[in-house]
Amino acid sequence: MTIWYLSAPYRLAEEHETLLALKSRESWLELGALRPDENGRLCIDVEIATAGRSYAARLRYPHTFPFSPPSVVPKTPEAWSGHQYGSGGELCLEWGADNWTPELTGAHMIESAERLLSGEATIEGERPGRVPSRHDTTLGQDLRFKSFRLVVTETFAAHMRSLAPGSTRNAKLLWTDNDKQHALAPVHLTTADGEQWTDPSTPQALWANNTLYGAKVWRLPDGVVAPPSADGPELRAFMAAHGYCAPPDDGQLALDLLLTWDDAGARLRMFSKDSDDVYDFTVVAARPASRLPRGYSDLADKTVGLVGCGSAGSKIAVSLARAGAGHLILVDDDILLPENLVRNDLDWTVMGEHKVRGVARRADLAAPGVRIDTHIKRLAAQEASGVADGVLHSLQQCDLIIDATAEPAVFNLLAGVVSAARKPLIWLEVFAGGIGGLVARSRPGLDPSPQTARAKIEAWCASSGAKPPRADRPYEANGEAEPMIADDADVTVIAAHAARMALDLLTETSPSAFPQSAYMIGLREGWLFTQPFDTRAIDLGQPEAAAASPSAEASAAGAALLVQMIKELQGEAADPS
Repeated sequence: MTIWYLSAPYRLAEEHETLLALKSRESWLELGALRPDENGRLCIDVEIATAGRSYAARLRYPHTFPFSPPSVVPKTPEAWSGHQYGSGGELCLEWGADNWTPELTGAHMIESAERLLSGEATIEGERPGRVPSRHDTTLGQDLRFKSFRLVVTETFAAHMRSLAPGSTRNAKLLWTDNDKQHALAPVHLTTADGEQWTDPSTPQALWANNTLYGAKVWRLPDGVVAPPSADGPELRAFMAAHGYCAPPDDGQLALDLLLTWDDAGARLRMFSKDSDDVYDFTVVAARPASRLPRGYSDLADKTVGLVGCGSAGSKIAVSLARAGAGHLILVDDDILLPENLVRNDLDWTVMGEHKVRGVARRADLAAPGVRIDTHIKRLAAQEASGVADGVLHSLQQCDLIIDATAEPAVFNLLAGVVSAARKPLIWLEVFAGGIGGLVARSRPGLDPSPQTARAKIEAWCASSGAKPPRADRPYEANGEAEPMIADDADVTVIAAHAARMALDLLTETSPSAFPQSAYMIGLREGWLFTQPFDTRAIDLGQPEAAAASPSAEASAAGAALLVQMIKELQGEAADPS
């Protein structure tokens, strides 16, 4: 580790000179000696006399000085200011990591500390002065040392506002632990007569694997605000004074938890009838602003069929769920194995499980409320015909089908399905070695059929003088030679492009953000790509001409057969035997 005052002694001399110059100008400052602390950071003790008080402080230089600012802290832990990082922590001054430049010195920090302390001082019994903050802290900064938190979703807040003032509920709170931080979220409310409400914005996939704690919920009477702090007797007196009537115990109470709601929002307290101690949870409230484009609101009514939940498919499914797709139909028969973790969006929590179920759970955790149907089936493989027919019938009802398998047999099967149902198909391929990939679509009436589109793409590749860099064998295959495979970053890029094309299609963007319907996406130089992110659009041309209409004789013969079949079915239904 480089120690700045050893590697740049001239800067050490400059710092000392500026501090001595400040002391000679200002009578309120006393200086100690420069010395390193136990961690090797250069420090100097100072006395700041202002507003009738002396403040014993320490100026502490960081290891990265002069590229980051020194700090001014109380020599012994004390709360000096409203602009202080914790009781006894460093002062928040005019210069910090966000606006520091190497030309500034420790003397500037000492002067800033004096201005802060004198500006906030209480003088002759008057209220303390207010010094404006130069910045606002983020939610993450405010909660850094808050271990127990109550998460309030927008849907829970809306439900609480709808309750009658003074009413109570039994509640179930979902408790999740992450290292040293614990979060509770209300997920289920029940009235005394059994009326139930479940928060649709919380994933029920978590309910089975996490603890649900019982609590009492009290919507305070109008105009009544819960006390910001109170011990046990004070809290019980407040409850009695404002008519708290606990709902019948539903047998779910694991802790004495009371969640109150008033015009200021939620407050959760843990206390015991046998103790005066009360613990307040820190409230983390959802913000109502949407982070999705306006056109995405219609995605809730869309159904997407995704065949293949491997490395690319798992990423696409979660991305579409996050965007707001209302219904996903997932098809795959594969199992998640340890070697899949290098690229699949899943993790060890679903190891050994069918990928399709793992992806469904992950999508639900990322976007609670999404409807998901799963089919543990392998298309274009050894399956009963009736089984495959049921899956294909479900896919025909979708607004979009995505082939994420990169298997020609599956593509051919899905191409027939979408052609018969007149539904769009998107397919993708990640090329071996991470050199790039392909994303393409076929829209009925706008593009050639999938088979024709694929043939045109292959012809375009052949015209380049080299075939696409596909692996000679699947990565699961045995053999001496190692197959060329892509890494997670490569797969993520191509999957993201496929999801982007899918969202463009589902939101019916006009004109489409994709002027062409097939794109070769380069990730590095090689094959036909001359540089990273070299993208080549492929013009697939117009859709094929419509097939000739059947003859009148054939249509009449088919209609006659249908009439005969209907009569026979009606006759069977009328037969009492």
